Amino acid sequence: QTAALLKGLMGKLMSSDNAERSQAEQALNSEWRDVQPQTLLGSLAFLVRRDGEAQARAFAAVLLRRIAFQNVKAGDSKEDDRSVWSVVPAAVHQAVKGELLGALQDETDRGARHKLCDTIAEIAGGEGDGDWPALLAALYACAQDGNAQLRESAYRVFSACPHLLAEQSADAVSGAFGAAFQDGEAGVRLAALQAAVAHVLAAPDKQRAALAAMMPAMLGVLEPLLSAGDEDGLTAALAALAALVEAAEAAPKLFRAVLGSVVAFATAVGKNDALEAATRQTALELLATLAEAAPGMCRKHAAFCTEMVPVCLQLMSSVADDEAWYAADTLDEADSDESHVFGEQTLDRLANALGGKQLLPVAFNYIPQMLAASEWAQRHAALMAVSSIGEGCYKIMRNELGKILQMVVPFLADPHARVRYAACNCIGQMATDFAPKLQAEHHELVLAGLLPVMAQAGVPRVQTHAAAAMVNFAEEATKQVLEPYLDALLERLLAMLDGPRRYVQEQAITTIATIADNAQAKFGKYYATIMPLLLNVLAQATDQDHRLLRGKAMECATFIALAVGKAVVAPDIPRLVELLTRAQQAVADADDPQASYLQAAWARLCRLMGADFVPLLPVVMPPLLAAARQQPDFAVLAAGEDAEASYAAEDGWEFASVGGQQIGIRTTLLEEKCEAVELIGTYARDLGAGYVAYAAETLDALVPLFRFYFHEGVRVAAAAAVPHVLAAVRLGGDGAALRQAWAPICDRYVGVLAAEDDDAFAVQLFGSFADAVLAVGAASMGAGQLEALAGACVAQMTKYHRRMKAREAARAAEELDEDDEEQLAEAELLEGLAVDEVARALHAVFQTHGAAFAPAFASLLPVARTYLHERDAAARQWAICVFDDLVEFTGPASAPHAAAFLEPLAQALRDMAAPDLRQAAAYGVGVMAQHGGDAYADFVAGVALPALLALIARPDARAQDNVFATENAVSAVAKVLRFHAARLPDARAVLQAWFRALPVANDEDEVPPVYEYLAQVLREQPDALVPPGDAAALAHVVKAVAAPLAA
Repeated sequence: QTAALLKGLMGKLMSSDNAERSQAEQALNSEWRDVQPQTLLGSLAFLVRRDGEAQARAFAAVLLRRIAFQNVKAGDSKEDDRSVWSVVPAAVHQAVKGELLGALQDETDRGARHKLCDTIAEIAGGEGDGDWPALLAALYACAQDGNAQLRESAYRVFSACPHLLAEQSADAVSGAFGAAFQDGEAGVRLAALQAAVAHVLAAPDKQRAALAAMMPAMLGVLEPLLSAGDEDGLTAALAALAALVEAAEAAPKLFRAVLGSVVAFATAVGKNDALEAATRQTALELLATLAEAAPGMCRKHAAFCTEMVPVCLQLMSSVADDEAWYAADTLDEADSDESHVFGEQTLDRLANALGGKQLLPVAFNYIPQMLAASEWAQRHAALMAVSSIGEGCYKIMRNELGKILQMVVPFLADPHARVRYAACNCIGQMATDFAPKLQAEHHELVLAGLLPVMAQAGVPRVQTHAAAAMVNFAEEATKQVLEPYLDALLERLLAMLDGPRRYVQEQAITTIATIADNAQAKFGKYYATIMPLLLNVLAQATDQDHRLLRGKAMECATFIALAVGKAVVAPDIPRLVELLTRAQQAVADADDPQASYLQAAWARLCRLMGADFVPLLPVVMPPLLAAARQQPDFAVLAAGEDAEASYAAEDGWEFASVGGQQIGIRTTLLEEKCEAVELIGTYARDLGAGYVAYAAETLDALVPLFRFYFHEGVRVAAAAAVPHVLAAVRLGGDGAALRQAWAPICDRYVGVLAAEDDDAFAVQLFGSFADAVLAVGAASMGAGQLEALAGACVAQMTKYHRRMKAREAARAAEELDEDDEEQLAEAELLEGLAVDEVARALHAVFQTHGAAFAPAFASLLPVARTYLHERDAAARQWAICVFDDLVEFTGPASAPHAAAFLEPLAQALRDMAAPDLRQAAAYGVGVMAQHGGDAYADFVAGVALPALLALIARPDARAQDNVFATENAVSAVAKVLRFHAARLPDARAVLQAWFRALPVANDEDEVPPVYEYLAQVLREQPDALVPPGDAAALAHVVKAVAAPLAA
C-alpha cells in the first residue's frame, strides 16, 4: 500500500503540468523525505525491483539516487546537515542494497537497467558507505553471465565506480577486461572499454604501466564498431580514449606501443565523409590530445604529422559558401563544432604541440597547390592553415617571412570574397605572431595589400576583417612605421563610420582607437574630426541595439584622449565625463557590454587626469567593487542532462564531468571579476594618496581573493593590487591606519604562502608580499608573524628541495623520456622563479626589520645549508643569497653561522659555468667586507680577494653572460679596499687592478658604491690612480664615469 501511494505521487512528479509537478515535489519532501525517510527509501527500492512498468522502475531508480544523498535539516541539533542515506538505520541500507542487487538480476528493460546501474554506482560510492562486499561478487558474477545485459551492466557500474577494482591485481583486472573486449555483444565491449579507461585513470601512476598490456585489446573494440556502422558506440569509445589521455599526465605513455594503430584508425575515421562530423572530430580530438600530452612521443612517430595534417586540411576545405555569411547583420563567432573551424583549431594545436620541424614541411607539401586550386574553398583553407600554424612554427617561418608574405598578400585581391577574408585573417594573425619583424621589414607590402580591402564597402564583412587585421598590425608597429600611412588609414576608417552596418562602425572605432594609441601626439591632427563623432555616438545612439557601439566609442574616445594628452582634450573632458556618467547610470542588465567598457574607460581617464580624477571615484568605485566581490555562478547537473539547454556556452558556461555529475561554472562572470580587480590596482597605483578613502573597503574585498581558487587571474590580480593600496595609505600619511590595516593582511599573506601548491601563484604572492612589506615600512611585523613567515619559507623551500631530489633520482634511474624532460624543464623554470621571489621576500623583511628578523630567520639556515651542497647551481645560489642577507642586516652577529657558508661561497666565485652563482657570491663578499667587521676580514682579504681579482681580469669578464657577475666582483673589491685595505700586503696593486676593471654600468645597485669609492680615492689620493701627466689614466677615468651616465 505504501509503495502504491508513492507510485501515485511519482506519476504526478512526471506530469507535464508545472503546478501539479511542483505540488508533488513539495509533498515528496515534506510528507516523505523529511518525516519518513526509511519508508521512502525502502519503498523506492521495492518499486525499482518489483513494479510492473519499466518507466516506473526507471524513475524510482532515479528518485532513489537523487533523494538518498540530498541533505536534510539537522533541526535544533548542532550537527551539520546530513544526507538522507546517512540518517536512516543500517537495516534500511541492507534492505535497499538487497533490492538493488535483486533488480540487477531481474531487470529486462535496457533504459531502466541503465538507471539502475547508475543508482547502484551512486550508493556504492556514496557518503561514508564503502562497505558493500556483496556488490563486487555480484558484479563479477554478472560479468561472466550468459546474459549480455548483465555483462554490460557489470562494466557500466565498474565504469562509475573504478575504486571497486582498486584492490585487485593488474593481472586479474587485465584478465577480466580481456574477455569483455572480445565479447560478442558490442554494448558489452563498449561498456568494458569505458570501465577500463575509468580504472586506468583511478590507478596510481606506478600501476598504470602494468595496465599498458590492455591497450591493444582496448583499441580492438574500435574497428568492429566502425565496420558495423555503430556510430554512437564509436563516438563514445573514441571519447573514452581521449579522456584517458587528457585526464592523466602518465596516461599518454600507455599509447606508445599502439600509437601507429591509433593514428591509422583515427585518421581513417577523420577523413571518412560518410560519418557524422562529431564522430570524425572525436577521432581527431584523440590525436590532438595525444600530441599535447606527449609531444615527444608523437614527434618520434614518422606518420603522425603526415597522416594528421592532410585530414585537418580536408576538414578546413569543407567550408560552405553560405549566403547568410554575406547578409549577416552581426558578426557571431563561427561555431567550433563546424568541421572547417575544428580543422583550423586542431591544426593550430598540432603546430603548438609539435613545432615547425615536424609539421611545417608536411603542411607546405599541400599549401602551395591548394593556393593554386580553382576551388575557392581550397584557397581559403590554405590561407587559414598558414594563419593557424604561425605561432607553433614561428622559429622556422620567421626566417622565410618575406617569401610567405609574398605568397599570401596577393590573395587580398582574390576574386572570391571569402578568400579575401581568409587573407585578411592570415595577415592579422601573422602580424601578431611575427611582430615586430613583420611590421618593421614588410609594412609596405602588407599595407599596400590591406588598405584597398578596407575600402571595399560592397563586402562589409571583408572590409571589417581588413580593419581588424589592421588592429593587430598597429598594436605591434612603431610610430615611425605607421605615421606615413595615417592619412590613408583614417580616410578609410572615417568612411567606414558612415557605413550602414553597425558591426562595420564598431570595428572602425576599435581600429581608430588602436591607431591613436600607437600614434600618440601625432594623432592630434585628427582629434578635431574624430572626437566630436565619438561624443555624438555616446549622446545620440542610446537604444539597446547600440550598446556595443557605445562601449567601443568610450574605448576609442579615452584612448584618443590619452594619446593626444590632457592639454588637447581638456575642453572636452567635462562633456566626456558627463556622457560616461550618464551611461553608467543607464546600465541595468547584467549582460550589458557597456559595463566592462566603462570600467576600462574610467581607468584611462584616471591616467590622463591624475589627481583631478579623485572627485569621480564615488561614481566609478561602487560598481567596480561590486564586480570584484561578485561570486561565481555554479550549476550541478546529472551526467545525462543536457547542459546546453539551460546553460548556453555563449553565455559563458563551461561544464566538466566530476564524479558522475556535470559541474558548470559561468566563466564570463569570472573574467569580469578579474578585470575589476586589475583596474582597482591601477586606480590605487595611479592616484596614490587620492585613493585612501576607498583603501579599507578595497582591502576587505581583495585579500580574501588570495584563496579564490576558481580563477587564477583573479588571485594574481588581487595579489598585485594589494601593495598598491597599502602604498596609497602610506602616501596618505596615516601611519596608524596603515599598520592597523596591515596586521590581519600580513597574517593572511603568511597563511596562504605556507600552504600554496600552485608555483605560478607562489611566484606572484611572494613578490606581492615583498612589495607590501616595503610599502608598510619598518618594524611592521611582530615576532610571531616573523616566525610564521620564516616557517612558510621553510615549508616552500623544503617542498622544492624534495621535488629537486625526486627529479635527480628519476634522471639517475633513466626513467624519463623526452616528454618527461620537457615537463620537468617547465617545472624547474617555475620553481626557480618561485625560489627567487622567496629570496626577495626575505630580503624585504630584513630590509625593513633588520636584526629583529634574525631569531626567526635562524630556522631557515638548516634549509639553506642543505641547498648549499646541491649540484644544482640555482639551489646553491639561493643558499648564498640567504647568507648574504643575514650578513648584510645582522653584521658581525652573523659570524657564528658563517663556517658552513664560507668555503662553498669561495668555490662559487670560481664556478665559471654559473654566472648567476658567481654574482651572488661576489655580492656576498662585498657585504661581508662592508658589514661583517673583523669576523670576516681574514676571509675577504685572504681567500675571496684573489678569486675576485682573477674573475675581473678574465678575458671574457665583459661577455653578456658574465657582466653582472663581473660588476658585482668589481664592487666587492672596492668594498674590500674601502674597509680592509690595512690587511692587504699590496693595497696599491689591488687598487690599480680594480681601476683597470672599471666601468660598472649594467648593475644599477652596484653603480653607487663603486663610484662613491672612486670619488673618495680621487679626492684623498688622486696620484694613486692618475699620476701627473698620465693622459691614459685620465682618459680611463673619463670613460669609466661616462659609461653609467650613458647606460
